[in-house]
Amino acid sequence: MNINSFSQINLIYNGDFELYDTCPDNTSAPGNYEIQYCKGWKSPTYATSDYFNACDNLPASGTVGVPQNTLGFQYAYSGVGYCGALWQNYKYGDGFWVEYIQSKLTEPLKQDYEYELKFQVVLSDLLNEYALWHLGAAFTQNAITRTDAKPFIGISPQIINQQYNFITDTLNWTEIGGKFFAKGGEEYITIGFFFDTLAYDTLRFTNFQIDPNNYATYYYIDGCSLIETGNIYQYPNIFTPNNDGINDLFFINGLEKGDIVKIFDRWGIPIAELNEPKSAWDGYTSAGIKCSSGVYYYIIEKTNGDIIKGFIHLQY
Repeated sequence: MNINSFSQINLIYNGDFELYDTCPDNTSAPGNYEIQYCKGWKSPTYATSDYFNACDNLPASGTVGVPQNTLGFQYAYSGVGYCGALWQNYKYGDGFWVEYIQSKLTEPLKQDYEYELKFQVVLSDLLNEYALWHLGAAFTQNAITRTDAKPFIGISPQIINQQYNFITDTLNWTEIGGKFFAKGGEEYITIGFFFDTLAYDTLRFTNFQIDPNNYATYYYIDGCSLIETGNIYQYPNIFTPNNDGINDLFFINGLEKGDIVKIFDRWGIPIAELNEPKSAWDGYTSAGIKCSSGVYYYIIEKTNGDIIKGFIHLQY
């Protein structure tokens, strides 16, 4: 089912990382998370994801400038700012240091609505002992956090990079993205490395390694966008109102208060009208007359002016 007109507004605030409260002047450290200077973004764990911006290009600093910084030389995908995340595996302590970035969406996602996410990544040209493919994004109703720097294990991201598509390019940005249907109420996006188990995949990228017991890689992140595609998930377009308790009603998920659903027969004659979020059609006209088997059409008039059209097979 397609919406003829729908919003193309980016639901990720400051998704290009251009806006900041204070110009960063160093990489983040425990107790000094400079990513928080980037408006709307933070680190959800003890690990120290970073914020880079051209405002730090002065010769006296330049630690987290753009394009030159301590992690490499990289122009932004757009504008003059981006974030960065480290993945490190070492045979000491808890064995991991994995960084994420997190933000609250501008509005909660709507149940059964389809959304499309896109974000850009590029491998650091200085810190790239291994390449990864497990980069993705998780959308959750509540902010997910950790008090340590271990990876989020067991959290299923809605969007994950193509399997075994190791990101090895240190010059050009690579897009990661995809579409998904929201469960409803998701308000937070967390971007980073997601593993099902600790049996993750890596690809040796450089022959140089400082310490065989301590290896790491670093990715820059930019250009995050999330839009509503105009598609809504619904049950199969067939319903059987025969009182057998199975698929007896036709209803559309994701309706909001004030939306109106108008149902027509094949000749365009109005049959019924629904005007409540959970209203369902029982196969009868508004006058209480039982409809015959056949194809019927509906139009959804959204309160925001969008028009949705579709069809339904009524079958006994």
